[in-house]
Amino acid sequence: MKLHEEFQQSQQEVKALMIEKSKEALYLSKKNVKLLTEVERLKEGLAQKDEELVKEREALTDDAAKSYLASFEYAVAQASRIYFEMDFSQLGPSKTVVDGQLVEE
Repeated sequence: MKLHEEFQQSQQEVKALMIEKSKEALYLSKKNVKLLTEVERLKEGLAQKDEELVKEREALTDDAAKSYLASFEYAVAQASRIYFEMDFSQLGPSKTVVDGQLVEE
């Protein structure tokens, strides 16, 4: 009889432990879903930041190119005022001198 009571008590303890562990697993599962949702949100934010970075890099590259072109044109304008007899019309920012010849870079 005592053995039977101990067995029933053990069964109740096992059921209580199983219920506790089931609740814990359910909690962890819900937490996992929330964390996965947060990861996806952060990934989307990161992708958006990457797009912004690409646009910003393109804008900075354009700014640098425009600045270079403006400086080049300013230098040619200054040189043409000093050496007014020379023809600077063939010069351009994409040209370079190789072996005494003006060629495309």
